[in-house]
Amino acid sequence: MPGKEKIRAFQFTILVVLYTIGTSILIAPNTTAFFAKKDAWMALIINLILGLFLVLFYNKLAKSFQGKDFFQYIDDLLGKWPAKILSALLFIFCFLLIPILLREMADFATIQLFVETPLDVIIGLFIIIVILGARYGIETLARSGEIMFPWFLFLLALLLLLLIPEMKIKNILPMFEEGAKPIILSSYASLSIPYFQLFILLVLIPYVNKQEQAGKAFFTGVLFGGIVIFLITLVSLLVLGGESTARLFFPSYTMAKIISIANIIERLEAFLAAIWFISIYMKISISFYCSVLFLNHVFRVKEEKILMYPLGFILLFLSIYISPNIYHYRNFVGQIYSLYTATYAILLP
Repeated sequence: MPGKEKIRAFQFTILVVLYTIGTSILIAPNTTAFFAKKDAWMALIINLILGLFLVLFYNKLAKSFQGKDFFQYIDDLLGKWPAKILSALLFIFCFLLIPILLREMADFATIQLFVETPLDVIIGLFIIIVILGARYGIETLARSGEIMFPWFLFLLALLLLLLIPEMKIKNILPMFEEGAKPIILSSYASLSIPYFQLFILLVLIPYVNKQEQAGKAFFTGVLFGGIVIFLITLVSLLVLGGESTARLFFPSYTMAKIISIANIIERLEAFLAAIWFISIYMKISISFYCSVLFLNHVFRVKEEKILMYPLGFILLFLSIYISPNIYHYRNFVGQIYSLYTATYAILLP
């Protein structure tokens, strides 16, 4: 709990950055380009602005905690049983997010990396790693993020620099060719990931040791993460074009395969996969950790760690059966998930 564990503001910023980026490195280009094609980058600018306004709202809400942790605050504000109901609703949202992320990770792994490995094996192994990380608490997750973040930045910067020779400005011209409607549709389809999921991080704000810096750390993390998502999508459009970006399930991974420097430096898509696994691991681990806290607030278990293994088994089942295939999953995210997440992100806080 916040009284026992503390993280620095910089560590919180890193957690927010990695949570914001999450799966978006691989799926944001495809999701946003599905409607807007070469104008997809404009939709991401709209999303980032809206996301930052949400963060300002969440920061204002967090200031009313007045030294309490999230659960003490809602207990005092709502009363015992209404607070339990709210925690149960937040648990459902947070917990159901995890199988979506796990399935996304497993689909990518089985399609691009480990084609002979069964889906359930990949998901099961990843769940074990997530449980181990969450068992050690938010301080350990924050330190892990702090260690991995420089490598994350280095590999990302290297990939973007090596792709400069492949970029063609004509791939995003002319702008507004189809008008504003496709851009608005793309913004709607992609806003839920990640911006409508950020309210989960309200639970972590009381862990920051210097509370006066928590709001700035939250805002900075979302801003930086949003810029990374924007850059990845823009580079995908410049390298592959709008049509290919919309057609490919993992355009940024395909884009990384194109890199070839003097026929010596090639096949750098493994770097992109490494970047993505870092960010998605942190996002799933944070979501799982917060899910345990929400559920523990409902049932008041003395040691919340005992909830982790049963939840892990449930996640394995849900991740396998949540969607029959990647086509169904992408349609669900693009058409339904944004409305579902907006209900939580705007109405509940």
